[in-house]
Order: sequence, then structure tokens, then C-alpha cells
Amino acid sequence: MKLKLCITILSIAFFVLNSCEKVIEFDLSEAKEALVIEANITNNKAPFTVLISKTSPYFGDQTDNQVSGAKVSIYSDHGTPRYFTEVSAGVYKLEKTNAVDGYWYNIDVEYEGVTYSARSFMNEPVPIVDMGISYFDGFGFFDSGYKLNCYIRDPANKENFYRLKYYVNGKLNDSEISLYTDKLFDGMVIGLGQRSMVFQETDTLIVEIQSIDEAVYDYFSTLETISGNVMEQTASPANPISNFNNGALGYFSAYSFDRRTVVIKDFLSGK
Repeated sequence: MKLKLCITILSIAFFVLNSCEKVIEFDLSEAKEALVIEANITNNKAPFTVLISKTSPYFGDQTDNQVSGAKVSIYSDHGTPRYFTEVSAGVYKLEKTNAVDGYWYNIDVEYEGVTYSARSFMNEPVPIVDMGISYFDGFGFFDSGYKLNCYIRDPANKENFYRLKYYVNGKLNDSEISLYTDKLFDGMVIGLGQRSMVFQETDTLIVEIQSIDEAVYDYFSTLETISGNVMEQTASPANPISNFNNGALGYFSAYSFDRRTVVIKDFLSGK
């Protein structure tokens, strides 16, 4: 299943993908103390997790404080609320609950008399149909190593948004945010890859492609612009576009995903 990719094809592919990036405009404003909520639910059987903290003002000491004592619930448009359990300071989990694609999901976080709400649509999972690998010689500040492309068949006649995540030797690599919209490749087979990240022959990768909704895409797009790919939730003069109301920072994502494990040396040898 290994694809042999030439440099020209890769260059065209990355040009197309970079052309698909959406330009997000946002207002600059000094951030006040705010609640930060990171909430994810998926289409697998893993526990749903919500992380809650509180930022300091931008010109304060900028420490994040984990929030205990919040009341967190989730429900579909046609379902009854399910309540999370706080398992440690600021960490809330919901076990033995399944989410399926094709539905809107809503989350409420009640804290100090205020309810922060968001909703997210879970799209159908888009499977990985193939993987491709190429060697990058490196130059300037960019290291040499292997680049990996994840090939998908984009569903036709529907606007889709994707996020790629990489786990390298068991650890999440969050050095860059890999986001894509299908505006220029609707209904096509396309290879999605990272811009600057490279891997070594000894690495074992887990590649995960998430089908996300537009609001989550907008959030991570603005976060990338503001933070320069630093995946850290702190107050700043410009806040990412959150899908939570009442001034909360962060996001709620109901996403489906597909995942592949790749051992670089085995992939290169054709095993």
C-alpha cells in the first residue's frame, strides 16, 4: 500500500493544502480573568473528558488555576443530560456513554452561578485509505527526516473540516496545529500532512485524523494565529474564537476519527 511520491507531487499537494487555509479575522482586546474549558467527545468508547481552569488577566501573573466544583453535563438535541464526575482538580470525566455521528451535542458548565454553554456537530468519520512517506533533506532551521502523508477520500458535496494529530513513540506531538478544509478538494482523494514536523526511522507513530465541525476549525485556526502553534490556554490580548458563551475561553468538540499506527522503519522496508 506504500505510495512512491515524487518531490513535484508533494510540492503541488502542499501548495493546494496551504491554499485551503481559511483566513480568520478577530478583534484585539485585553483579556480579563476568564474560565477556560477544553471539552472533547468522540465516536469511540473512551471516556468523555472536560478540563476546566481559570486564567489570570493578561498583565497579571498569568498562572492557570484548576477549577473544582463545577457542574458539567452533556446531552444531544433529543437526549437527556448526562453528568460528569470530577476525578481530580479541574478534570471531569463521563464513563460508559456513547456518541454517534450525525447529531448535535450540547454541553453546560455551571460555575459560581454562571452557566457556560456550547454545542458541536459530530460529522461522520472519514477513514484513512492509504499512507505515503518521503524524505526531507532539511535546510536552515528545518531538520531533516521523514514526512508522512495521510490519504483520505473526502465526502463529496459537503463542506468538511479536518485536524491531524500525531503521537510519536506514545507521546502527543503538539508542536504544530494541522488543520484542513476541503474547499479545493471536495470529493477527491487527497494526502494531508504536516508542514514542518519530521520523523526519524526509529519512530513509531499513531496518526489520527479528526472530522471536526466549522466552529472547532475556527477556534484552532485563531489559536494557531495568535499563539504560533503553542498549544497552551492562557489569557492574551487576542482571544481565539470560542464556541462557548458568556465569555469562556476554550472549545467544545464532538468529533469522529480514524487512526493508523506506523513504524517508520517497517514502512520503509515494506513490511
